[in-house]
Amino acid sequence: IKMENAKKWSVKDVITLVLMTVLLIVIQLGINMVCMVNDFVSMVLSVGITMLVCGPVYFLMVNRIRKRSVSLVYMTLLGLVFLIMGNWFLLPWFIVVGIFAEIILWKGITPNRLTAAWTVSSLLYNGVNLLPIWFFWDTYYSFAIASGMEQSYIDAYVQYYTAPGWVVFILIFTMLCGFLGSLIGRKLIQKHFKKAGVL
Repeated sequence: IKMENAKKWSVKDVITLVLMTVLLIVIQLGINMVCMVNDFVSMVLSVGITMLVCGPVYFLMVNRIRKRSVSLVYMTLLGLVFLIMGNWFLLPWFIVVGIFAEIILWKGITPNRLTAAWTVSSLLYNGVNLLPIWFFWDTYYSFAIASGMEQSYIDAYVQYYTAPGWVVFILIFTMLCGFLGSLIGRKLIQKHFKKAGVL
């Protein structure tokens, strides 16, 4: 199916994009909060779980709108949420993630390209945890203390994200979860949404 680039964005497209982006961000923040109960789950597994759960929603959003810039707008809005929460450096990062997704989808939206876009986005989403420790430690640390994070949580974060073995495991786990989320999205779209006339 070719992308309808000739067609302009409709009001319905914009509303769909905003609503589904809000849904994605709520899911992401919700999973983060639930995973905070355990340091290991929060540091090592939470990003992967997020990508797994959000994959099908992302697939549905892009398939419903079928215009360029959907991924870029979603990632930019996500970056703005992080900016509001105090991590300013994640806004430019997520804009870059969105651009990567757009490049992958540039020639048209196909299930394979969408899978590639979400898998790459899942890998790059780890910037949420890696950028602070590599480049913006002071900003992150003051944000963490101000938002009431316990020192033990911050220590665990440093422990996992400075150990090369853990970093490699986290990156691979997140990519695999994103890939699985894509496969679930593909299945759901083919089986249910197309039959139900949602797409």
